[in-house]
Amino acid sequence: MIAYDFHIHSCLSPAADDEMTPVKIIDQAVANGLDIIAITDTNSARNAAAAAEYAEGKIAFVPGIEVESSEEVHVVCLFPDVYSVSRMQRIVAANMYDKENRPEKFGNQLIVDEYDEHVDTEKRMLRYRTKMTIEEIFYAARQMGGAAFYAHLEQKAYSVLSVLGMIPQRPQPKAIEYTNNAAGRAMFEKKGDFGRLVFFNSDAFSLSQISTRENAGDLEAVAADLAGASGGITARAFIDWLREQPGI
Repeated sequence: MIAYDFHIHSCLSPAADDEMTPVKIIDQAVANGLDIIAITDTNSARNAAAAAEYAEGKIAFVPGIEVESSEEVHVVCLFPDVYSVSRMQRIVAANMYDKENRPEKFGNQLIVDEYDEHVDTEKRMLRYRTKMTIEEIFYAARQMGGAAFYAHLEQKAYSVLSVLGMIPQRPQPKAIEYTNNAAGRAMFEKKGDFGRLVFFNSDAFSLSQISTRENAGDLEAVAADLAGASGGITARAFIDWLREQPGI
């Protein structure tokens, strides 16, 4: 079994617990028996470098970012390395509105290093739509070497189904996501896979919400395609495989 969780929020994301540092997330994921994870903060990837540094030798780590489109749809974008996600970060930052965060309502938006030390605070409000359309997000992720998918289809806000009522013809996603909980699994049973790869991710904002090996999704069916030279799963092998799937 290759157990994964490709949608986890660090302490940089609005509403995430301050204890959701890259160090604690990775330690928890290892303790939970996961093989590969992604940290996907809302409209920012400024904790990705610290996470990648700390994850080395512990767990396969995929840098990511969850972007809120101009239509208010959440799209998760995953990348093979920190350089690629940093390029996407700059595009997203250039398309954000100049609104100041309200910590008392949306949380502290903390940036930390690989030693768990607080090094900066994101002052701009991350919990707000960007100027990028859904299509622009998908194509930007592709151009920067990554791949994107629609997040938490079962949610009544910020999901492509709740906002648009359908999966648009353009862009056709490589994958869709249901949250790895009772609501997400029930919606999957009702709506199905829309002819796309399905991920079951936690969308965790606290350590206790991160998937465990017992309830995580499994990539075992494609394990041979995802193994690197050492025989273990790697972020780059996973992204290369994902980019080969149908869709943009």
